[in-house]
Amino acid sequence: MKKRTFITVFGFAVSIVLLYFSLRGIEFRQIWATLKQTNPLLAFLPLVFIGTAISLSGLRWSKVAGSDVRFRETFPALLIGMFINNVLPARLGEVARGYVLSHKKKLSFTYAFSTVLLDRFFDLTGLLLMALLFFPRASLPHRVSQAIYLIIGLVAVCVLFIILLSRQSLANRLAARFAVVEKSFLAKFGKRIIEVQENLSRIGSPLTIILFVIMSFFTWLSMSVALWVVTRALGIPVPFACIPFVCALLNIGITIPSSPGYVGLYQFLLVYLLSIFGVPKYEGFTISILYHASWYIPYTIVGFALLLREHLRIKDIQKLETEENAD
Repeated sequence: MKKRTFITVFGFAVSIVLLYFSLRGIEFRQIWATLKQTNPLLAFLPLVFIGTAISLSGLRWSKVAGSDVRFRETFPALLIGMFINNVLPARLGEVARGYVLSHKKKLSFTYAFSTVLLDRFFDLTGLLLMALLFFPRASLPHRVSQAIYLIIGLVAVCVLFIILLSRQSLANRLAARFAVVEKSFLAKFGKRIIEVQENLSRIGSPLTIILFVIMSFFTWLSMSVALWVVTRALGIPVPFACIPFVCALLNIGITIPSSPGYVGLYQFLLVYLLSIFGVPKYEGFTISILYHASWYIPYTIVGFALLLREHLRIKDIQKLETEENAD
C-alpha cells in the first residue's frame, strides 16, 4: 500500500471513529434546539476575525519568504492551500502553498516549500505562546494538566530544536549525518534541516524572529475571538479567558491525520476541550459545527475561485507531492 493511500485510509478511519465518539450520547433535537437560538447579528461576525487571522498569516509568510515576495502573492497561495486541505486527503495543502508561490514568483519549488515549513514553525510558536499565557491551571484536573504540560513541553523542545538549527555549523553537521543513512526519510529530513537553516539565517535578526512570533500570536488570538463570538452567538456562556487555550490545543491537535477538512477530529477535540470548562457535550458539538463552518466554507469557496484564477490543476500538485516524497 502506498504511503499516501495508507495516510488517507487511516485519516478517514480516525475521523469516523472520533465523530462517533463526539456524537455518542447526544440527541439531534438538542443540537437543533441550540442552533435555533443562534443570534443572527452575531452569526457572521466571526468572519471578520477569521479574515483578520488569514490576512496576518499571509502577511507573515510574505515577510518570511523574502523581500521580493509580496502579500498579494502569498495570500492567494495560502487560501489555495487551505482549499486543498479542505477537499483532498493526505494534507497536500502545504505542498500546494509552495507550488503556487513558486508558480507565481518563478522560484524553485524547493525554496518556496522551505518557506512554508518555516512559516508553519512560526505558527507553532504562536500557538505555544498562547497556550502558555492562557493556561488555566486552576480549572483543570491534575491528570489533564500533567498531560497538557507534557504536550506543551514536547512542542517547546521542537521549537528549541528549530531555533538551534539557525546555527549553520550545527545544521550542517546534522544534515551530513542524516545524508549518509540509507533510510530515505532520514536523508530527506537532512535536506529539510539545511532548507530551514538557510531561511533562518536569511531572516537573521532575533528581533525579526520575535516579530514573527508576535504576529503568529495575534493571528491565533484573532481565531480565538472568532470562536468566542460563536459561543456568544449560540448563547452559550464560556469565559473568554478559556477560549485561547482551547483554540491553541485544538489547532495543535488537528495535526493528527484525519479526513479532509479535519471532519470528526475537529468536533472531537472541541467537544472534549470545552467540556473541561463545563460546557455540555451537545453544546460543545453545536459550537464545533458553527465554528468549523465559519472558516471551512469561506476558505473552500475563495480558495477554489483563486485556484481557477491561477489556472492551476490539482493533479499537478498531487504529482509534485509524489515526486517530493520520492526524492
